[in-house]
Amino acid sequence: MDVRPTPLALISPSLPTGENAAGPDGLLGAETTSLESLVHHRRFVEQDLPLEQVHREFSESGLEYLALVRGDRVVGLCSRLRLGILLGSRFGFALHSRSPAHLAQVEHPLVFSPKTPVRAVLDQSLARYGDEFREDVVLVDEHHHLIGLIPIDALARLQSRLVTEQVAELRRRHLELFQTNHALRQSQGLYLGLFDTHPLGIALLDRHGTIHEHNRRLTELLNLPTDKSPPISLGSRVSEVDRVTFAALLHRLASGAPGSPMASECSFSVPGRGVRLFRLSPGWIRETGQICLCVEDITEQRAMERHLVRQEKQTLLDTLVGGIAHELNNKLTPVQGFAELIRLNADSQTQFYAELITKSVAEAATIIRQLLQLSKPVHTAVTLVDLCKVVDEALAMLRFKVRETRCTLQPRVPTHPVWVRADASQLKQVVLNLSLNALDSMVGRNPALLSLEIRSDHRTATLIVTDTGSGIPPENLGRIFDPFFTTKGPERGTGLGLSICFSIVRQHGGEISVESTFNHGTTFHVSLPLDSSPPMALELSDLPSSSPAAPRKPAGARVLVVDDELIEQRLMQEILTVQLGCHVDVATNGVEALELLAAERYNFVVSDIRMAGMNGTELFLWLRESQPALARRLVFVTGHAGERHLEDEIAAWGVPVLMKPFSVERFIELCAPYLAFTPEPLPLATP
Repeated sequence: MDVRPTPLALISPSLPTGENAAGPDGLLGAETTSLESLVHHRRFVEQDLPLEQVHREFSESGLEYLALVRGDRVVGLCSRLRLGILLGSRFGFALHSRSPAHLAQVEHPLVFSPKTPVRAVLDQSLARYGDEFREDVVLVDEHHHLIGLIPIDALARLQSRLVTEQVAELRRRHLELFQTNHALRQSQGLYLGLFDTHPLGIALLDRHGTIHEHNRRLTELLNLPTDKSPPISLGSRVSEVDRVTFAALLHRLASGAPGSPMASECSFSVPGRGVRLFRLSPGWIRETGQICLCVEDITEQRAMERHLVRQEKQTLLDTLVGGIAHELNNKLTPVQGFAELIRLNADSQTQFYAELITKSVAEAATIIRQLLQLSKPVHTAVTLVDLCKVVDEALAMLRFKVRETRCTLQPRVPTHPVWVRADASQLKQVVLNLSLNALDSMVGRNPALLSLEIRSDHRTATLIVTDTGSGIPPENLGRIFDPFFTTKGPERGTGLGLSICFSIVRQHGGEISVESTFNHGTTFHVSLPLDSSPPMALELSDLPSSSPAAPRKPAGARVLVVDDELIEQRLMQEILTVQLGCHVDVATNGVEALELLAAERYNFVVSDIRMAGMNGTELFLWLRESQPALARRLVFVTGHAGERHLEDEIAAWGVPVLMKPFSVERFIELCAPYLAFTPEPLPLATP
């Protein structure tokens, strides 16, 4: 019997209004989840499709339900279970394989519009029993066209979210009820027990902000007087930059403005503790006409959050900057090298142009080195350094700038040494950058006062740089250590100074933090591990030795150049051939180099480090095993070696490293001593 399905009614109740449309805090919750986001698949079969082909669709898709359509309109839901019952019975396949697909449809499919409220979908879907409970829900548009099928497990998870949000809403309303009924608790003992021993600072204020009652914790947080007369206005303790915000908060609460009171953050000037940041959680007690304010000191919490954000940014920067520096240095190397070669045999005008190119390359290379400094300081020479001496030397360099700014300098440096293990030049760069930023912020201000203080305990040495400058706006305080962020304008800075300071301090195992009050001044704290070990005298073996005279450069020396940049290959080949009279073979990676090494003897090898296939360090390790004498005559050239552990490993091998971009003169100086060596015989076994 050919039973045709009847058209389905589209379940589309009206949308909810009021508090059901969104959560109590105005944010979208589970109840406003888009039904389209729950769609699992959009597969369907025609209602007249033979059950044999429908069975194939289920087998290939692995699904339990498919939409049943007539033309382009949904007419039902086809069930794999019902199909199995029809075809799995005795003689079922022979009887029903050619029957139309609608014979396998479910009896009471649920079809919804995207505009149907989520709660209505959940109520009808989860209220089913037996096999119907496991059926998918069909989602169609206003024309009954298929949008997709929603599985019951997705609806169950959504129901769980809805219950969780309802529990959270109940908790919130319970807290509001507690605050509303607080004035009804007249028992003095219970009042003192809840109020005075609370871990947060609590104050009862009038609508003008005057404190009428407060607990012990608030006394500790704001350093209030122990006696409660005369009453203190809390607004008088709010820092100038946040007074408007605090006054607006009091007015909103006292006026009974609609909406739940939101927590806010304000900075307070606390006697003996300086400026502290507090989270204020307010509530209005209607029965007494008072404001209940919970106060929590979050100064250290926000500082830690800013530190973690900077660490995450630094991790991303470490990942990106090495590759960028490597690629840029690779591109700059032939520009500088060929410009120098052109200048050797050119007229005065061309030489002038070549010098401009060389100067531009040098400036670009400087910017790249600054970028690398953000990732990790390069060419570090860590020794035992007196922090006091570093500050004195930095101040000596700043004397002219201090006079120009008409600033009063207040160095507070101990008379005894404060030893830290660091690179003295980089530590001096930190002091200079912080001091120059302070001087720039005090131009035209009176008074202009710059203080550099050194404190130390048994574990940490701390440099404190304080100015009376314009300060840092609160919205910029979390970004000052970001690379290229600056408020000075492009003509006065690149925005790398504080980023480099942060990187240097971090690489030395220290921390840098900032406190600032807009229009009043800024204080930077630089903390470094203290080293109490006495400085050692310099051994004679540590003194630099004079470089030996370059050996005679025999004609016809053979050199292997390994680099995956063809233009750089050509540059080094040109220098070695024209300037040093060498025969040069080239390879684009270590694999090609091994083939050449198996067939030819070389005086020395010049190799890039970062290459596809077999890189430079892998080539060196192979040479060290197979041709150790030649391994001692290998020179690395690189735009950026990579991670710190790799640089340390290369340094332990004793392999010279020439950083790109390099000058022709420096390349010749590094390669010339290897030309006099006699190539060793080829190994018996080829690689």
